[in-house]
Amino acid sequence: MEKEKLCLRCMRKIGNNTICPYCRNESSKPQKDPYLPLKTVVGGRYLIGKLVSTNGEGSTYNAFDLEAKRPVTLRELYPKGLLTRGEGNYCLVNVGKASEFIDAKDSFIKLWDKLSTLKGFTALTPATHVFEDLGTVYAVSEFLGEGQTLREYLLGKEQGYISWDEARVLFMPVLSAMGALHNAGIIHGGISPTNLVIDANGKMRITGYCIPEMRTEKSGMESELFDGYAAVEQYGFSNGLGTYSDIYAFAAVLYRALIGSTPISAASRLTNDKLMIPGKFAEQLPAYVINALVNALQILPEDRTETVEDLRDELSASPAAAGTAAQAYSSLYASHEDDYEDDTPSAPPLSDDEDGEYEEHEEEESTGLKKSTIVAFVVSAVVCLAVLIGVLVGFKGCSGGDTDNTTTSLEDGITTEENAETEGETEIGNVSIKIPNFVGKFYDDIKDDDKYKQVLKFETEYVDSKEERGKIISQSLNAGTEVTSLNPRTITLKISDGLEVPDVVGKSMKDAIDILKGEGFKNIKTESGKVASNSAESNSVYRVVFDDPESNDWAEIPDDRRLSATDTLIIYYYGEYAQSTTATQPETTEATTQQTEPDTTGEDTAVNSGEESVSADNE
Repeated sequence: MEKEKLCLRCMRKIGNNTICPYCRNESSKPQKDPYLPLKTVVGGRYLIGKLVSTNGEGSTYNAFDLEAKRPVTLRELYPKGLLTRGEGNYCLVNVGKASEFIDAKDSFIKLWDKLSTLKGFTALTPATHVFEDLGTVYAVSEFLGEGQTLREYLLGKEQGYISWDEARVLFMPVLSAMGALHNAGIIHGGISPTNLVIDANGKMRITGYCIPEMRTEKSGMESELFDGYAAVEQYGFSNGLGTYSDIYAFAAVLYRALIGSTPISAASRLTNDKLMIPGKFAEQLPAYVINALVNALQILPEDRTETVEDLRDELSASPAAAGTAAQAYSSLYASHEDDYEDDTPSAPPLSDDEDGEYEEHEEEESTGLKKSTIVAFVVSAVVCLAVLIGVLVGFKGCSGGDTDNTTTSLEDGITTEENAETEGETEIGNVSIKIPNFVGKFYDDIKDDDKYKQVLKFETEYVDSKEERGKIISQSLNAGTEVTSLNPRTITLKISDGLEVPDVVGKSMKDAIDILKGEGFKNIKTESGKVASNSAESNSVYRVVFDDPESNDWAEIPDDRRLSATDTLIIYYYGEYAQSTTATQPETTEATTQQTEPDTTGEDTAVNSGEESVSADNE
């Protein structure tokens, strides 16, 4: 009875409601093979709920611990191509894949056993139980069903990005937790806006743990890499996975949060290593943050920040890190160092407390803070001076007709860009539009439009809908929002994937019609295509096709069985069973009608629906 009262998505009690009043989940929709059916119990205590995500390693479910009476997150090892779901949901190893599955299983258990030992870091979601059942392995961790991904959080912001002050509070505990993972011998390899979740308390948490084989492209498994956040070595170039791989991913996510756009793919940067920071952000961000991004996003691992400690020092503007960053500019400001006052304001550094959390310290707590502040200010001033000089040089170049756009390099690989206007010339490369209302349009009609491609990055989410397939249902950025090519925005479009046509072959014609209409298909035609060979077959469905508007002819149901709700379905069913094969004259003199059905052999089968006799073929 308790099972029936739970929403299998948010795991709240919903009484006898079929639609959850909290998360609007419909309890009637089943989970299909190869995923575990709803309400399956594994390990003797975990009730399976809705599928959360899946990849080449396995699947993650919302679940309910029947012993502890609380929701949990459950990860099932189900490597793609290695297992098949058998009777009773038992996992069967595919022929010739036993050795690969054993290796994946050992790697999975080692990963989650290590995670279970990590305590005291709020940014981690450690395992609470690792066990074997149904021929595979499962890992249980904390339930984060009330949270939202960082990607969703940023898309909900009007600007699409956040300030360093806000990012600092969110990201620094994650950096500390990432250090704990590295100390335990765990390289995450999948740090991304999708795998960072902001919980109900506003804390950012790391999720999406996978075995190392999933995080490199040439491992033999179907890998899962997050383009723009995965380091170049994960694509099979240079070194293997290391702490520097997570450093790159963390910095790329921080870049996305601060700048509002996904970094260029690391694989693309091999041939065009120019990762840009628009000028307005270069002016707003502290110089030490830009320096930290510069070092952490170097394309080659040997040039990149290697450890969490080093990155933390740079992001907290520690004297050591700031001194290293300032070394290249020392000759420019050494003679003026005494001109800066000790009380120059700057962002206070960060310190790691016992739980791995970061808190701001008051200036009087450390005499070293004033020195840190001075160095940070000096570095900031020098960088701003360099940018200013670059802009002036750019204007001089423009007056000579040689260039109309100035780019000032801060370090190899990352630059700040300032657009210079010259008299009689228009600003080049800056396109500005107001986002139109895409709802009701077809995605195929807009995705390749050049004016949108310059200012928008389309992310798509296909959902069940009664709208025509391919039609846009909603958009994450409001119509009328102004966007420019200097600050491209990511817009998420929800697109109708139509509806799934249920398999009604073998059902009675009446039941088939009821099922199809219940799923949302309204345009249904019926045709009596064959004569039943026995009475049980009478009026039962043996084929379903649809009227294809593109070819203006019938067509087979697609392999994914998805169609628009507006498509016309044609149900072919067996006619009445005729016991006698002796030809008789029809009682009326009216002309008999013939109906034909589509046949994959190219031949039509004719049926005399007005006669009692049947052809020899039908017998």
